[in-house]
Amino acid sequence: MDKSIKRLCSICVRGGSKGVPSKNIRNLYGKPLFVHSIDQAKASGLFDYVVVSSDSEKILDIAETSVSDLSILRPKYLADDHSPKLPAIQHCLKTSEKKFNIEFDVVVDLDATSPLRSLEDMNGVLKMLEN
Repeated sequence: MDKSIKRLCSICVRGGSKGVPSKNIRNLYGKPLFVHSIDQAKASGLFDYVVVSSDSEKILDIAETSVSDLSILRPKYLADDHSPKLPAIQHCLKTSEKKFNIEFDVVVDLDATSPLRSLEDMNGVLKMLEN
């Protein structure tokens, strides 16, 4: 991977869920569901920063203790049942660029509810994006 390319990993985690209440913080193999995505992103070594965006203070507290590089409080209008994800990722990107004083070349959003991904898949996605 080209180290001159600046990469941000966003993990957008809503606090509310009508189908499965508190699903993002339910334990899966000893840790909250979304923390698996933080751990994968950090362990991969592919990203300059791993940032969690949420409307929930509880989720942000968990993210901070789980070694995310930044926890961003997302506005409620970007976190309701009908909010599309892209504006939440854009908010995360803009906030991260201001905080870290850097312009990112690539943003990869890891879905908080899909922790069954491989390092090979993450590498493959980055190669496709960067080529």
